[in-house]
Amino acid sequence: MYVGIIGIVFGAVVPFAWSMIGNGAKSAVQQEVTGNARFVSEKIKREVRNANGISAVSANSITLTNFAPDSTTVIDLSGGRVRINKNGGGAVDLSSDGVVVTDLTFTDNTSGDLKTKNISFTLTVEAQGVRQEYEATALLRSSAELRSN
Repeated sequence: MYVGIIGIVFGAVVPFAWSMIGNGAKSAVQQEVTGNARFVSEKIKREVRNANGISAVSANSITLTNFAPDSTTVIDLSGGRVRINKNGGGAVDLSSDGVVVTDLTFTDNTSGDLKTKNISFTLTVEAQGVRQEYEATALLRSSAELRSN
């Protein structure tokens, strides 16, 4: 009789516990993806707002001119990572190793009279795993305007 009761308890508790572990893993992956997307987005907006001018904008790269002591800042997408390179001192990854940035698209929205210098961007960050619990995607769209105007 005791063995039957223990079997029933384990039969109810083990699937519940297994489900909780899977949900915890999915939550952690989602937090990693969302955190990386927000960090990269805020860093791009900060760099654009603090820049003196926009030198070049391509689909996956932006080059900004800065006030002293920095001269240039390049933000680009390379190998699934968003990178920042200040003054040609070497690129530093902004996104972590736990995620892959599948899309970073910049658009120059500068006005024709150059009074408003605005950059918009779209950022897609993914975590790719062998199981559903380890997959997540975050898509952010944002823009920033140079304060120096």
